[in-house]
Amino acid sequence: MPHHLDETDKKIIRLLQKDGRMPFLTIANELGLAEGTVRRRVGRLIEDKVLQIVGVTDPFKVGMNTVAIVGMKVERGHIESITNALSDMSEVRYVALSTGNYDLIIEIVVPGNDELLNFLIHDLGEIPGILNTGTSLVLKVAKQNFAWSPVHLEKL
Repeated sequence: MPHHLDETDKKIIRLLQKDGRMPFLTIANELGLAEGTVRRRVGRLIEDKVLQIVGVTDPFKVGMNTVAIVGMKVERGHIESITNALSDMSEVRYVALSTGNYDLIIEIVVPGNDELLNFLIHDLGEIPGILNTGTSLVLKVAKQNFAWSPVHLEKL
C-alpha cells in the first residue's frame, strides 16, 4: 500500500533532495517547524522505507571505468534464486525484473573490460538458470539523478 505523504513530508523531502546533509535545524527553520518534528518525520520516512539518505559514488571518478547493462533471459522457475545470487555480487549495482526482451536487467560496475569478461563468462556462468544475456556498455552518463524532482512530488 502506498505511503501517504502530506505537504510537510513533501517539503522535507524536497529540501533533503537538494542537500541530503542539511541539518534538521535548518530544515525546521526553513519550514517553521520544531527541530524535533523534522527529526521524527525524517525518522518515520526512513523507517517506512519511503526515504533513504545515502552517499553515491560516481564509478568513473573512482577508477571503475566499465559500466554495463546486462539483460538476461532466465528459466522462470529459477528467477528468485538468480535474483538473490545477483544481488549478492559486489559488481552488481542494480537488479530488476522486467518485461520485454529480458526477464532481468542488471547494472554492473567493474574496473575494466577484463573484469567485465570474467564477470560475464565465469560469474554469470556459475548461476543455474540463466539462458542467455545481452550486454551494453555505458559510454557516458548524460543524466543521473537519484531524487525525484519536486514536480513529481507535487503529484503525490
